[in-house]
Amino acid sequence: MQLEDIKLFIFDWDGTLSTSTALVRFSRFFKIRYSPKYISEHSYLFKSRPDLGHADISLMHEEEEKNLLYAKLYEIYTVFTRPKLREGAVELLSLLKKEGKKTAVFTDAKRYRTIREIRMNGISKKIDYLLSADSIGAYKPNPTGLEIIVREAGVSKRSSVYVGDMASDIFTAKFAGIHSCAVGGGMNSIDALKDAKPDFVFSSTEEMARYFAER
Repeated sequence: MQLEDIKLFIFDWDGTLSTSTALVRFSRFFKIRYSPKYISEHSYLFKSRPDLGHADISLMHEEEEKNLLYAKLYEIYTVFTRPKLREGAVELLSLLKKEGKKTAVFTDAKRYRTIREIRMNGISKKIDYLLSADSIGAYKPNPTGLEIIVREAGVSKRSSVYVGDMASDIFTAKFAGIHSCAVGGGMNSIDALKDAKPDFVFSSTEEMARYFAER
């Protein structure tokens, strides 16, 4: 299948559509969870499926942040730096919507922050679905979030792709049984992304936008 035949494009947020990596969910397991070697050698750990029950994936409202400390830290962060989109992100989303594609974001970042950054950059109408791993307690490379979005969008796995800047994004797509697309210039090098064997590779989000613009 060619990339232009895909009907549902699911994007990672930090490093893929956004330049922001602020307040990323760090833990003492961070290096383990995101290590391509660990993931590939222990893939069986990520193939069990939690309940695919209801999850709020709409952009229709912005819930109040219950973690007041997190919300305050985020507000302070935005005073000093406005989260920006990567070069080509707006063009890419616009081209996909023009071609009638469905678009979504699946991220490990908190839903509150992601919604705020999406709205701050004026792209709410370019994204059909948003799901934070934090809201379902299933973080990448666990594929549950991708499976929920595919189900809600009513699109087959064969017609879906996950676009990300980390090898863990590629593995998440593979575990979900959907296509994977790597974009360079983010958290992982192009070589690390290629080692994860994605179905499609672009040097940057901007190059991916040019691909659709030149069709």
